[in-house]
Amino acid sequence: MSDSILKSTTQNADLISTPEKLDRVAKLIAEGEFPFPNGLSPDQQVLLATEVRKRQQQRLIKFIARSVARELWQKIKRHNE
Repeated sequence: MSDSILKSTTQNADLISTPEKLDRVAKLIAEGEFPFPNGLSPDQQVLLATEVRKRQQQRLIKFIARSVARELWQKIKRHNE
């Protein structure tokens, strides 16, 4: 393996080397602000993908909940007018 590939792989693996780093990178990827890194081991890929998926699901649930709440609030306001 060339030195540049090995260095890149090591750097990308370091991106998720602690729970805090994993959380931050997963959040950035879920928000579309950071690409999914190459050079991770299969276990690291699964771990990161799982964390990204959780955050995307949480964002979707919050979006739906806010939409429903906004619609209910508008109906209540119209009813009280």
